[in-house]
Amino acid sequence: MISAAWRKRFSILRNRLYLYPAPEPMAHTRSFWLAMGLVSLAVLLFSGFFIFYLLSGHNAYLTNAEDLGIMDQAIWNTAHGHMLHQTICNILHDTNCYSQDGITRFAIHFEPILFPISLLYLIWPDPGTLIVLQTLVVAAGAYPAFWLARLRLRNEWAGVVIALVYLLYPAQQQATVYDFHAVTFTASLLLFALYFMYTRKTVWLFVFAILAMACKEEIPLVVTMFGLWSMVFQRRWRSGLGLVFLGLIWFLIAYFLIPRYFSPTGHPLLVGRYSDVGLGKGPVQMVVNIISHPKAFWDEYVWQPDRQAYLHILFSPGGYIPPLKFLKWWPPIYLVLFAPWILVLALPTLAANMLSSYEQMYSGLFQYNAEIVPVLIFSCIEAIVLILWLVQMLFAWLNSRQAHKIQSEVSHVEEHTLPLIQRNARWVHTFLLAALAILVLFSAVRADYTFHGNMPFSKGFQWPEATPHTALAEHFIAMIPADASVSAQSKLVPHLSHRTSVYLFPYGDGLAKHSGSIKTENFKADYIFLDVTGDVYPFYGSPDYIYEVKSVLLSGNYGIVAAQDGYLLLKQGLNPPSTSQYSTVQPGAGVDTMQVLPNLPENFCSNIYTSPDKVPDPHMQVSFSAPEGKNIDLLGFSVGAPDTFSHSGGYMSVATYWRISAPITSALQVLFIMEGSDGREYFASTDVPSLLWCQTNMWQPDKVIRLESRVFGLQRSHVPNGLAHISVALLPMAQPSSKIMDIHARLPLHVVNVPGTVSPTDGTNALQLKSMTLVP
Repeated sequence: MISAAWRKRFSILRNRLYLYPAPEPMAHTRSFWLAMGLVSLAVLLFSGFFIFYLLSGHNAYLTNAEDLGIMDQAIWNTAHGHMLHQTICNILHDTNCYSQDGITRFAIHFEPILFPISLLYLIWPDPGTLIVLQTLVVAAGAYPAFWLARLRLRNEWAGVVIALVYLLYPAQQQATVYDFHAVTFTASLLLFALYFMYTRKTVWLFVFAILAMACKEEIPLVVTMFGLWSMVFQRRWRSGLGLVFLGLIWFLIAYFLIPRYFSPTGHPLLVGRYSDVGLGKGPVQMVVNIISHPKAFWDEYVWQPDRQAYLHILFSPGGYIPPLKFLKWWPPIYLVLFAPWILVLALPTLAANMLSSYEQMYSGLFQYNAEIVPVLIFSCIEAIVLILWLVQMLFAWLNSRQAHKIQSEVSHVEEHTLPLIQRNARWVHTFLLAALAILVLFSAVRADYTFHGNMPFSKGFQWPEATPHTALAEHFIAMIPADASVSAQSKLVPHLSHRTSVYLFPYGDGLAKHSGSIKTENFKADYIFLDVTGDVYPFYGSPDYIYEVKSVLLSGNYGIVAAQDGYLLLKQGLNPPSTSQYSTVQPGAGVDTMQVLPNLPENFCSNIYTSPDKVPDPHMQVSFSAPEGKNIDLLGFSVGAPDTFSHSGGYMSVATYWRISAPITSALQVLFIMEGSDGREYFASTDVPSLLWCQTNMWQPDKVIRLESRVFGLQRSHVPNGLAHISVALLPMAQPSSKIMDIHARLPLHVVNVPGTVSPTDGTNALQLKSMTLVP
């Protein structure tokens, strides 16, 4: 039996936890309708901007096989009687490829909301449908953000600010702009659920909870947390228990029963992302691993710098005050951390992201944080409520002390003699609320500006525009029969995904592949469609990609249907290409396949030529002397790197402009070098893909050639911090990698006229292009 004392203590604790009784309604005054009008205007602007921005990106071939291509194919197949069937997968680094026949979407994620979405394809069967729908659903989340903030802060204008913060929140925008994912809907749906939970509208709470759970298999755990929270802080036992049971049953079905039926392995195909913490052996084993090694767990998954940076990316837009330089002991302040009883609602998703070995899940980018945003918005609101309450308590304490002092001195207190603090409390409250709202809004805008922002004011923002090169892709796509199977590059797949069999290159290219421990069947798609100038994902770099493409061309399995401007359309069964007369090596044992040049149509290299007016500095004159005595002129360059460059996270690219006055017989490569503050040279990159397809001995005289490097960093170069210089040199294509930094192999150069910031490096046959300060 529990003693009376313990029952009393439990009753006191329960009363203290009862923080969220039924809210007092607020009248729909003129201010309310004006505020609603402002929120609606913000929703319309957000929707219009992102719909046009994202559709423009899709038309400019900036969307991806993973995941717009996957989702479009699965939904299109559903509308055509093949339930959520997909064949697109990453054969190189993921665990979701098993056969050319593909899998059902439920083998990867449980997203039943895709069924009603597929009905839209009966009206508008296009990837643009998904982009428009996703944007509209996410934008609608501004309304519950406004309603919830208005009730909690008792102020319409503060509610408008919170609605704007939701629309500006980087984690939400990153999910919105990255292709299409059902889970992105939860940024809005869970906010509706939170609002209806707070206002105790049970039917609508369950409606939106079910809609949210239908978006992904981990959302039921979030809904379960909602139910527990409602039981503890609202004393809503029946509805809270209903959410808990509904969430747990849904999760068990989604995680254990559905994969057993649909997955070829009997478990979700992406569970391998958690093999490091033992999830592959079951959730119980994972918990045991964490409990038995708490320090290792903390160091690896919480205190690790990448995870710390991830938490900063999530929390800072909700109100952030950085450390003060003149007060070294002053820590950074995150407003959302003031409401830990709200942040706990996001624990399932935070754990899923931070425990993953898949870096994208804790990068702050992509769709993985959509369901965290509603909790962060609620945390931000409650943090402001807490601060205002604390200040109110402080005023009440000061008022009582001052009133007691006055009453002890006089027998009667007139109204005008009340403490000044009490008479000014309302003004202080209003000022503090406005200051906190401005802080939160400024933090969101600052984060949008600095962290991969997608707003017009964001650093590096560019409106996506279709080019003549991307327009040419439609000409190639028209050559592919609608019922043919195709293996294509990532950016091309979403424009080919309305077919039963479409694959992400190199899957289906006829060469042996492995996916984890599973050896897939060595099969060949009917067509292969590539853009050697485009994104090479899932390859980590262009050398591996070029090796794969040239291996396919030399395998004898495919012939060329068409080739132009960097595009290659191959068909199984046609005569394969021979080796080009310009190739410096012939295919064979011990030969580097990347240096073999297949015989491709002359138009294939049309992408390297540009007009003279595109050269950044038309007055620059620098000549490199080829081995046969002819000159190669460097006409200009542009270095895509900031003046202060980070060793750990910085990346750069360099575009150079060249011209020859007469044909040359040498095949050359471009070498980029970093000269460090210690005066030594360090290798930077030779990754200029065009030179492995359009060699210098193929260049047409008197035309301007533009060569652009792949982006590269200095993470492994060991260049010391301080002032450094990026330089360019030319050397033979056949130079072995072990001697790539050999000064004597470089072509000598002669400088006639260069900008003041450019100079030759004495005795190195290299031209210094840009100076920068290297930092950790």
